[in-house]
Amino acid sequence: MDAAVTRIDLPLPVRVAASDGTTVWCAAGGEVLVHTASGMPLNPESDTRLPRTRPGPAAPPGAGQSEAGRTSRTDAAAGRSGEAGAGRAAGWVPGLRSLAAVPGTVAGTAGVPGTLPETVMVPRTFAGKPSAGTLAGTVAGTAGDRVYWFGSAGEPIAGVRFDGRAMAGGGEIWAVGDDRACRLAAPGRLGPPVELPGLDRCAVEGERLWWTSKHDTLLRGGPREVDLGTGPRGGLAVCAGFLWISVEGGLLRVSTWSGEPGRYMGAPAGPVPFLVCANGVLVGAGRDLFTLARAAGAAFRVISLGLDAPPAMVIPAGKHVWAFPADRPYALVVAV
Repeated sequence: MDAAVTRIDLPLPVRVAASDGTTVWCAAGGEVLVHTASGMPLNPESDTRLPRTRPGPAAPPGAGQSEAGRTSRTDAAAGRSGEAGAGRAAGWVPGLRSLAAVPGTVAGTAGVPGTLPETVMVPRTFAGKPSAGTLAGTVAGTAGDRVYWFGSAGEPIAGVRFDGRAMAGGGEIWAVGDDRACRLAAPGRLGPPVELPGLDRCAVEGERLWWTSKHDTLLRGGPREVDLGTGPRGGLAVCAGFLWISVEGGLLRVSTWSGEPGRYMGAPAGPVPFLVCANGVLVGAGRDLFTLARAAGAAFRVISLGLDAPPAMVIPAGKHVWAFPADRPYALVVAV
């Protein structure tokens, strides 16, 4: 294992996790554990811990109507009384299948007079209440056939019917199913559905969803369709102005602005199952990690994880990456 890797012991193996860049949420054993991006546990009683769900009042008439026109139901406190979880002690949202988070942001002025305002990422707990229609400082997740919104203090505040997983990128969260996806809007509302026939892999870039299909070799969702050619493909990620695809022995890239494909780039491994973007640094993950910091001259750095097989899940967390080995009760945290 590389010296840059820190091991964080957990009570159980984790298969569901998310980060907003400052905080990491890990679902394990029926509850959600909370750490800083660097791996320090947070106070279990603090507001960053997702709270236990309790039966809540019935949703008002019309609540949960999606923008796509589908009728779905908002569960004001993450579920009906007596719903999934009956026979268990009152606890966390039962059966979490995925989590996704977007950071809180504030407008700040740069240090030089006359410069334009900049966007500064801040922890969710200090972000304040987001503006109407935005998702700033939001965590969402899926359980059963529902997607849930969690409020600024972590409380589950709404849920609508959707069978799939939650994915985040570019300040937006999408609910992605087997053949369609919807962008999450205000709590309890989904945007219009995007049809994804034969969905293979996808990557979120704000209001845009890049995706590939099992039926052909095209990359869709950008300014134009791009033929990726035949051959095995791995993870997809949007990072540093490009959509990156892990392929045999390297990486393909497509400009997110023009949709123009760039030149093939050899990489330490490929195809790898995971590509993520950590603070503008592209990270690929198989049994080991490799990073590509374009600002540093496009030199690859290989980081040994000491694993016999690829991890079960990899997530970016600010300037760190968290890797969760399959069936092992710990996480590997890497500063990139």
